[in-house]
Amino acid sequence: MPDASTFAYAAGLAVIAAVAWGIAAPLLRVAASPAAETGPIDPERHRLEKQRDLAYAAIKEAEFDFQMGKLSSDDYAALRRTYETRALAALAELDRRRADVPRR
Repeated sequence: MPDASTFAYAAGLAVIAAVAWGIAAPLLRVAASPAAETGPIDPERHRLEKQRDLAYAAIKEAEFDFQMGKLSSDDYAALRRTYETRALAALAELDRRRADVPRR
């Protein structure tokens, strides 16, 4: 007959296996593709969203560099204007495309 340490060892392995399964299960699940949820992928919309996101990131980066003293106020203002213009153009085009899509 097995002794108490064998049962403790088996119980420990069972706990480790349960925790490992709990952590790995969401990673192993097959996720539905985003295209199936949102319909067909519009490459132009994706490009505009990426352009908008890159402009936002560039504005944040320029602001950080300005606060760190790496940019003069003139350079910061010029960069901010440039990237705000890009972001606003992308947002305007996204809004226009959204308005053109018929509602269901």
